[in-house]
Amino acid sequence: MRGHGPRCTRTIPALSYWVSVECAAALGNWDPEKWSALTWTRWHCGDPEVGPYASGTYRRTTIDGKESFSIDFADSDSRHICHLDGRGVVFRTRDFEKWRKHDKDAAPRSSSAQFDYADPDHLGLAPGERPFLTELDGRSAQGLLDNANSMPPDHPWLDGSGDHVNSAHLAEVARQFVSLMREGRPFRVTGAEMSFRHYVELGAPLTIAGSAGDDGTVEMTVRQGGHECTEIRYSVVEI
Repeated sequence: MRGHGPRCTRTIPALSYWVSVECAAALGNWDPEKWSALTWTRWHCGDPEVGPYASGTYRRTTIDGKESFSIDFADSDSRHICHLDGRGVVFRTRDFEKWRKHDKDAAPRSSSAQFDYADPDHLGLAPGERPFLTELDGRSAQGLLDNANSMPPDHPWLDGSGDHVNSAHLAEVARQFVSLMREGRPFRVTGAEMSFRHYVELGAPLTIAGSAGDDGTVEMTVRQGGHECTEIRYSVVEI
């Protein structure tokens, strides 16, 4: 997926959420009345010149001995767009809102209206896209996502439950961080892996830090409130 423009990294986790949830519900594997959480995902992209999403397949799988799901997307000519794997957890007995209340109340609050975001060109933003990060400070950047800047009405991919920062937002945080590392030079994400350890709170500052390897991989960690929340690895190539 491209580092710039409408067909980019952020669309994969956004689309995969709806595909995995709707397919699991249709197969009777998931109760829509229960809260659930994605704990791990990875994806690999096909040819960058394929067309838009036209079809896909969903199946239950076992990966590393754990119950998972796998999704394949194709264009109208059946050309491969992306293969995605993932797994999650369903909170079957936990009072989710009560359980979440302490962390949400304890998180220090700020507002995107007063946050000092980086130059849009450094973040690789197209017109209408939202900045989430400050300029780099060494190997890290600060970030802030709140309802005002991360869930605008009728946006094609920026949405969520409103309880926390979701996986699509975190994928975009990582993409913006890679763009900062590359000083805004365009790139393509060819694959990724994300592990979710702790919820990232809306309206509370976060830190993302990372480093690039010689093989085109970028390893990143998102931290907030003393927690290592998300580990992310991107494989990128110049375009």
